[in-house]
Amino acid sequence: MSSDTKDTVWPDHPVPNSVKNLIHRFFELLDSQDTNVGNILADEIFTPDARAQFGGHVFTGTEEIRKCRDNAWDSFNARRHVVLRVYSFDSAATDLLFIAWVAMDLKNGEHVECEFVGRLGFEGTEGPNPKIKLYGIWADSSALVKALNKK
Repeated sequence: MSSDTKDTVWPDHPVPNSVKNLIHRFFELLDSQDTNVGNILADEIFTPDARAQFGGHVFTGTEEIRKCRDNAWDSFNARRHVVLRVYSFDSAATDLLFIAWVAMDLKNGEHVECEFVGRLGFEGTEGPNPKIKLYGIWADSSALVKALNKK
């Protein structure tokens, strides 16, 4: 499974390609089981003072973000994120809201799919290498909790 942004509906005013590419790479990394993902997120994707929410936990700064994926795959065999629609606060695309979908294959054999909404804040959107300063999501996790509790 891998992330997908090819069919994403973007805002009417242009979002820089560098931001679109970063969003795609970010979700691709979240779907990867590579053991180096935490380092890549900390060193290449997020700002040094970033705040990121993953799985109900908040990670602040490079060293916490570096460790954010340490247990990310304990209950999962695969994940696939698809960004469906993006809304922008400003023409510089520094503050985006998005609607996305995720499919998750759990190690207990269960499969869960759901939509969620999130917020991405960026620095450096005018340049070729923007970074994420803020990442947070809101989702109804009841289906996932129910699936995780099945044996």
